[in-house]
Amino acid sequence: MSRPRIHLTAPRNWINDPNGFIYYKGEYHLFYQYFPYGANWGTMHWGHATSKDLVDFEHHPIAIFPSKKFDSNGCFSGTALIKDDKLNFYYTGIKYLKTADENIHVPYDNESFEACQVKISSEDGYTFDNFNDKKVVVPPIEDIKLGHVTHTRDPKVWKYKDGYSMILGSKFKKDGIEGYVGEALFYTSKDGEEWEYKNRCFDETLGDMWECPDLVNVDGKYIFIMSPEHITDDGVNYTNNSIYSIVDFDEETCEMKIKNGYNYLDEGLDVYAPQTTLDEYGNRIVIGWVRMPKKFEGEEWIGMMTLPRVINVVNNKVHFKVPDYIQNLFTKEIDVSKFSLNTPCKIRVKLSSEGNINIGGYKISVKDDRIVANRSDVFVDCDFKAVEFKSSKLDGRYDLDIFIDKGIVEVFINDGQYVITNVVYNMEAFIEYNNANEFRIFEFEEEK
Repeated sequence: MSRPRIHLTAPRNWINDPNGFIYYKGEYHLFYQYFPYGANWGTMHWGHATSKDLVDFEHHPIAIFPSKKFDSNGCFSGTALIKDDKLNFYYTGIKYLKTADENIHVPYDNESFEACQVKISSEDGYTFDNFNDKKVVVPPIEDIKLGHVTHTRDPKVWKYKDGYSMILGSKFKKDGIEGYVGEALFYTSKDGEEWEYKNRCFDETLGDMWECPDLVNVDGKYIFIMSPEHITDDGVNYTNNSIYSIVDFDEETCEMKIKNGYNYLDEGLDVYAPQTTLDEYGNRIVIGWVRMPKKFEGEEWIGMMTLPRVINVVNNKVHFKVPDYIQNLFTKEIDVSKFSLNTPCKIRVKLSSEGNINIGGYKISVKDDRIVANRSDVFVDCDFKAVEFKSSKLDGRYDLDIFIDKGIVEVFINDGQYVITNVVYNMEAFIEYNNANEFRIFEFEEEK
């Protein structure tokens, strides 16, 4: 099948969360969780890719790898921050307290390891001293009423005034609650080296552990993005999914209040562990990991990244759109009869309330004022068997920008009001549609 053209994949083997996503010295650095020894999850390293345009990526040697006792079993997710013209990285170091006899690359169980938060820096974004430059900045949490010794991870760090703030995902034991409660922990620092606990935010209704937290200010609104564990329990979708909320946040006290529930970041429920950064134009953009249940036939890699998405707030609602500098690469309009899977393409269409499209077996329709995507004809048998996905209600407007690459479809609804992203297998090269207006197809054009 070969790999997608405009969605980042690892050269080989397993890829998951985007890490350390940042624009630095004229190029984008996108690190990622990487297991270099197989197409399955294992001891996490940080893979590394760079790009001038977020379309064409160049891969580099592994950037961060286990080298200390405190991260001997994994360098989990984290963030990058520019300080004194250098890149500072904060990530979660994992140390197993018990090991599995049959496989040293997986934990003995879900509790028998400890997590700390680690800092390492790079003068240029390419060179790292994994043996001498690592420092634990937040040790394992021992107080179960504050956080969890095992499940506290994924630091996101930003500058505030003359100091720095950090948000961590965790879980804790709350009196009167059976099981765990998911939470975000806030730490502050004057210098980025010494950190103190500041505040917390939790919600008993939002899963039981909050992974990959990100907190950003866009258009004057604070948006909290996270990936709670066990938030979805329908027996067919992944149990862990990414959500966002517009929140109240006080930068001085790090007090955060979730006001109006949450929305899925992507209603296709394949996207997980998103991370944001500012692009070269000052837009807040987000990239997420697209989960794949199985490799594509004949391939040695698994997992990919979404296209970058610009985050905006429109009428107090969060929208996600592919940035213009990527949209503008789809300039060659073609007839539907010329549609091919060999070149990425974008379909722009307005559907009526009875409209539907079949893209090589991936079917999009309008039902009950929602966009419904069905991949039952282009999917595989696996543990998570979800094949149909519905958008939120749309008030009678069904304008779509559909980006198609090998093995992935991203459906942007009503200028990014909602998005449905799905991994697909064995899609065919045909398009059929009914009750569709202004149906146009544009191919991706390589820069000459």
